[in-house]
Amino acid sequence: MARHPGPAQLRSIEGAFSDADRDVRATALTLVASIDAERGRGMALKALDDSDGVVRAAAIRVLGPPQDQGLLARVTSLASLDPVWQVRRAALEAIAGADVETVRAAYEQGIVDANREVRHASLAGGASYPGLLSTGALARVLKEDADWENRVLAAEILGASSDPEAYAFLDEAVLDPHEFVRAEATRARQALLRSGVPRPTPPPAPPASPAPDTTKRKPGV
Repeated sequence: MARHPGPAQLRSIEGAFSDADRDVRATALTLVASIDAERGRGMALKALDDSDGVVRAAAIRVLGPPQDQGLLARVTSLASLDPVWQVRRAALEAIAGADVETVRAAYEQGIVDANREVRHASLAGGASYPGLLSTGALARVLKEDADWENRVLAAEILGASSDPEAYAFLDEAVLDPHEFVRAEATRARQALLRSGVPRPTPPPAPPASPAPDTTKRKPGV
């Protein structure tokens, strides 16, 4: 094929977008977008309704960060509701730079996704955009995520959070069974301290109970 496909060759590639094979459709979409961005965008918008998740994921990557509220809402919905993990991951990657309040729920759902790659995409978004994931959600990752790399990333985000509440969860993470998680939790606590984030003041100890009266009393007194 020519280095710069002409109109006839471009139409031929577009024709492959109706192929029964999902990989052919996804490849056709990606190729057209690399040649003609506007034409590829139009194809990608249609491909969001493709029956196969691999093609839907390719469409999200072609579209990139949503530029209007309608598309943002659509892609955010796919991040949470699409049954195919590749689509959920691609959607989370695409919406990472959007308004935090608009997409936070999708990310906090993503970090408890059944698929490790989707959870990692949510955490990667949280690492790139401070405030996207709450301290409580990150604490849940540290306690419950079976993947040590995800726990490392959660500790890293807490270390940059400027949240005094992060100390308690990092204190627990330094006892993690994986050495890399322990090391990152230690580093994250030091980062909080260097940033001047104060440790929360521990609650006052409850008053001591009065000692029992051991004085013997005479009968009848």
